[in-house]
Amino acid sequence: MKRNFLKISLLALSSVALLLTSCEKSEDTPDITANNLKGMFVVCEGNFGSANGDITFYNSDPAKTVKNLYNSANGLPVGDVVQAFEIVDTLGFIVVNNSQKVTVVNMRNFKVIKNIGGFSYPRNVVRANENTVYISNGKGKNYENNYIYSIDLKTLTKSDSLDVETGPEKLIVVNSKVYAAIAGGWDNDGNTVIEIDPSTFKITNTFEVASVPIDLVTDKDNNIWAYCKGVADKNNYSPLTYTNSGISKINLSTKVVNNFPLKTMYASEVNCIAANKDGSIIYYLNDGLYAMAITATELPTAKLVDHMFFGMDVDPKTGNIICLDDANSMAIGYNAKGEKLFSFGTASFPNSVVFSY
Repeated sequence: MKRNFLKISLLALSSVALLLTSCEKSEDTPDITANNLKGMFVVCEGNFGSANGDITFYNSDPAKTVKNLYNSANGLPVGDVVQAFEIVDTLGFIVVNNSQKVTVVNMRNFKVIKNIGGFSYPRNVVRANENTVYISNGKGKNYENNYIYSIDLKTLTKSDSLDVETGPEKLIVVNSKVYAAIAGGWDNDGNTVIEIDPSTFKITNTFEVASVPIDLVTDKDNNIWAYCKGVADKNNYSPLTYTNSGISKINLSTKVVNNFPLKTMYASEVNCIAANKDGSIIYYLNDGLYAMAITATELPTAKLVDHMFFGMDVDPKTGNIICLDDANSMAIGYNAKGEKLFSFGTASFPNSVVFSY
């Protein structure tokens, strides 16, 4: 999710400036212009069934916010449950889960270029290589269409599909390979992370991890850390309990997986793990925000921040931890000590952040 922002042409500068001067902004701040359209893009799911998901844009210097960037640019909502977002050169790919589509926008003005349909349950997006974007899709093996779809960047159409056993979630790229968390979709029966070679579009390795991996991150040694929420006990909803939840560390050099069990599970959403700026610390969510060194042999007991969050990412430029409070529709920035630095309002149910500089 870390991409360098494009160099904007003079023509695009004028068009974006016209767009963003009409967007909502913080009080007592000047209009947002294309000259400072660099910062954070917060993915906001919206309310299920209400089609009010969007992308919130925030620039910290000086602080300016556009809560509904897509709606401001296009004059209509993007759709129902905005799940993920990826910037690929001059294009932005918005995964809209319950609307069963991926919307492609022009990053010069955030106007829609194309809606790609034919998905049953799209979940995540990543640039696989120079010519291709991958989309994870699928509700589980008791349903249909558990695929990693390949999208051609030139035609913006599906070019291929890779069948996976059950519902896939987070996608990341490490050393030119794509890794997918196979969580199981609605069945919650997945417990693997697969490796895909984009040159052949085939699975080249499979790693068994704790149950239901939903999020992935890499550390400075290119180890993969999988956040696994565990199997929900659907017969016990008060409170809902999970089994075999934990954090799994995959050493790609030795192919060894180490599991760190979580005794209780409070955070079960999709963006729950991240690494600090130099990749030496892993942050994760549960009943609060935790931090652990990548050399640690057990999970920490003390919280870095004692608050429940819906999602979290780390700013690659500043190293600040951006935590997302869905109950109050807020993004809150903390430093590495867990000290609050700033906050800003977002659209409904923020789940993740894409940074662009």
